[in-house]
Amino acid sequence: MLSLLLKPFLNENADKIELSSDAEISLSMIESGCMFDTFDDKAALIIVAPDSDIDTLRNINRASFDFELIERPEFPSLAMKMELNTAANVAYKFDYFFNTESPTSIGLLEKLKKQNYFDIHFYSEEIVHSKKIEFSDKDKIEFAALIDKVIS
Repeated sequence: MLSLLLKPFLNENADKIELSSDAEISLSMIESGCMFDTFDDKAALIIVAPDSDIDTLRNINRASFDFELIERPEFPSLAMKMELNTAANVAYKFDYFFNTESPTSIGLLEKLKKQNYFDIHFYSEEIVHSKKIEFSDKDKIEFAALIDKVIS
């Protein structure tokens, strides 16, 4: 009983975030990296990392983005490059490529276009922490323009 009362103070994820079985399978194949998935009808990023990296990444204080439309026939995609900086001035770089021929990726892009932010869920055998990352106005406009090119 006491653990139920203290849970919100001991763990920032008071509500356990449930993953789909497809996400669980995908995450089991990733040793370290990231993938987007849908949670509560919003696109969210899941970062898979060792506990030591997650402990550092919990303190993100700045996120910067770079977007690129890749129109190669072998892998047409929209790249989202992220640099996450922590309070300790440690930078982590992640690249995610949305396959522009995949209905799943297109659905995620459409969700992200409507969102001003996305959640990052840190995963190490389960989701152990979550953080909200907001797009700057400039990033939102640039990303939305590229998404429009992909879905039109």
